Amino acid sequence: MNDKKTDILLAARKLFSEKSFSSVSMQAIAEECKVSKASLYKLFESKEDLLLELLDFNQKQMVAAASLLNEETSLSPEERFAKKLMAELEGFRRNQQFFNMLMYGSPSSINERVKRHIHRARSIFICWHRDSLIQTYGEEIIPYVWELVIVLQGLLRECITLIKLEKEPLALEPLTEFIIRHLNLIVENRKTETALPQEMIDLYIASASSFEPKGKTVLLAESLKELKEAVSALPEEKYDAAGLASAASMLEKESADKQPRDFLLKALIGYLEQAGPLHQPLAAVKTLLKL
Repeated sequence: MNDKKTDILLAARKLFSEKSFSSVSMQAIAEECKVSKASLYKLFESKEDLLLELLDFNQKQMVAAASLLNEETSLSPEERFAKKLMAELEGFRRNQQFFNMLMYGSPSSINERVKRHIHRARSIFICWHRDSLIQTYGEEIIPYVWELVIVLQGLLRECITLIKLEKEPLALEPLTEFIIRHLNLIVENRKTETALPQEMIDLYIASASSFEPKGKTVLLAESLKELKEAVSALPEEKYDAAGLASAASMLEKESADKQPRDFLLKALIGYLEQAGPLHQPLAAVKTLLKL
């Protein structure tokens, strides 16, 4: 993405955060960027198209930031998790209206195509939280990880409420410590079984997977297709594109088997996860395969 387009997206996000999406015109965005309205429409056909690109831009920023934190081997898993939560809260503070729309609702004035993209972005946040919890506490929490995700979402929502109410900037460290302390207590005192009925867990997983009700097979096929497209877009000078493409094809074939082998699925996903840009499409695949 060129610098001019990035500057426009950042300016639009700032305005959406200050005034809400429906209150901001393309003229206002052009004035904020000091470009003509005609120049803006050469890059984006409409305000909705600009929002779609902004959603993708945010997701890539989130994945890139998470990848960098995962590479900080000097930090413990809990310290990395704390930094991720801190970044999320700081991002909300800077762009409150925008992230409020992203995580907790969308204006009735926007069309269904944009609503689907907002839901997809929300789903990626939820899957990101799931993966972060497993990276922090280990695979032994997988039987009840979705319950932890629900708890984490609730804790974050209330911390975000405090940020909304602040008159002077609150220190965010106590909020992240509060969240992690309560998650630690749950993990330390939990057995492996889930407390919520499975149908409730399935309903939550479905809400984190698709805007429109679709079967698992269709959703998995779509997610694997997106994964393969992401692999094909990787620069060959930086990644083993051929090896990653082969792994993605093997993952697609194994997941279609009547009795897919978990150890092989996990090995293939582990190999693919070495490429940071693939974390986002892999999150949905892992959710649907319940890995």
